[in-house]
Amino acid sequence: MEEAGRTPLRARQAQHVRTTVLDAVIAELEGTAVDDLSMADVAAAAGISLRTLYRYFPDRSALLSAAGEHLYGSLGVPFDIAGPQDISASLLEAARRLSTRPDLARALVRTTAGRATRSAVRGQRVEAIGTALKPATEGLDADTARWATAVITHLCSAASWVIIADESGLDEADAQQAVAWAVDSLIESLAAAARPVR
Repeated sequence: MEEAGRTPLRARQAQHVRTTVLDAVIAELEGTAVDDLSMADVAAAAGISLRTLYRYFPDRSALLSAAGEHLYGSLGVPFDIAGPQDISASLLEAARRLSTRPDLARALVRTTAGRATRSAVRGQRVEAIGTALKPATEGLDADTARWATAVITHLCSAASWVIIADESGLDEADAQQAVAWAVDSLIESLAAAARPVR
């Protein structure tokens, strides 16, 4: 009979296998930056059979999606953004946490498997940024509001600061600050555009 508050052995074992698999996906991306990560590669890296892997993850998409959620959760990347004034701070905090693993950050941006892994949580981030921007875009025409949201959302991504760092010669921290500056500047210009002319 199970004691109250204790997880059954089978559930603990299943969680252990699941975590081992997700850690293997992340390690494969970080260590080899493979463009196409196969289910067989992941099973081998996790030390389990392909059949066992499919029992936990029915396809590659489900596996990469779960790996993205696991990664961002383990890094403690924040998703909540209170308002427009907090967007750049949220970007900098997420970038700081992801920068603790620079090879992985690049793999998430530059490889097909990495982009699929990142996209699992990107939707949550895009929604949070869009919601946070609403007070800054409410007084604008629909096109300007839509364009501003699209550009700021794009800037608030690992792809933005990784590519800027790689192409400009800035180190990661400077590239992240440059992106935060651009976001703040755009938000300030939105506030100015929304003010009534007197």
